[in-house]
Amino acid sequence: MLHDYRSGRAAQSVRRQRFKTVENSRYQQMEKALWYVFVGSRGGANRIRIVRELESRPRNANDLPSRLEVDYNTITHHLDVLIEHNVVEPGDNDYGQLYFLTDQFEQHWATFETISAEVE
Repeated sequence: MLHDYRSGRAAQSVRRQRFKTVENSRYQQMEKALWYVFVGSRGGANRIRIVRELESRPRNANDLPSRLEVDYNTITHHLDVLIEHNVVEPGDNDYGQLYFLTDQFEQHWATFETISAEVE
């Protein structure tokens, strides 16, 4: 009986370690994605400006061009990139769809601040 208990604890420990490894991997993937989205590709400065606007409150794609003095097609392109990299997520409504910062991105806000200080 003692043997089963120990092997169960060992298995539990292995599962915990795997979970930590997966979490670390996800964390590192998001950090890399942020550097790519805001520094490693063209348009990083505009994407930072979009994130800053969404930080204050959710907005739709029609609000952003006038606020940022960038045309609508450019805004939608950058929103698509931000969605692809899990920085921004669209709301549920198609009409007047609002965009929000993701919870995952907000957990990396300090990294975003570091990156934006280099870009701005």
